[in-house]
Amino acid sequence: MKFMGKAVVAVAALGFAAGSAIGAGAAKAADTAQGSELFGAIAFSMQEWNYGTSVDAVSGEAAVDEALDSCGWDGATDCVVLVHWADGCGALVYTSDDTSHGVGAGVGDDRDTALRRAYIGLARHYPRAILADTGSAELSQAEVVEVLCTSNT
Repeated sequence: MKFMGKAVVAVAALGFAAGSAIGAGAAKAADTAQGSELFGAIAFSMQEWNYGTSVDAVSGEAAVDEALDSCGWDGATDCVVLVHWADGCGALVYTSDDTSHGVGAGVGDDRDTALRRAYIGLARHYPRAILADTGSAELSQAEVVEVLCTSNT
C-alpha cells in the first residue's frame, strides 16, 4: 500500500526506527504449547514509499513473506521487514514536512505499547515525533499509518 504520493526526500537510515525489530509480544505458554501462536509483520519500501503487512499468520516466516509480497505488489523491489512479532501488535507511523519524511515501527503486547514504541523509534531520527506519544500529535506532525494486532491478543 502506498501511503504518500511524494518522493522520499530523507528517510531514517535503513535501520529505521523499529521499536524492537525481533518482536515483543510475549508468547503465552499455554497457547504456544497448543500451537496457537499467531504472527505478524510490517515491511517497507524506501524507494516507493510503500508498505505491506501480515497478521494472524501461522508462522513467523509466513508473516514475513506475506508482508514482503504485499509491500512489493506494485513493483517495489527494496522492501525490508521493519518489525515482526508473535501474539501481539505492530504499528507503523510516519512524518512528513517540507524537508524530510520518515517512518517508525514498533511492536508490543497491545496496541498502545506498539504505537508508543513506533513513535519512540521515529523520534530517534525526527525528535518532534515523541510529542505524539505525550498527547501533542498535532505538534509532532507524526501520523499513524496502521496498527495491527493478532486475533489472540
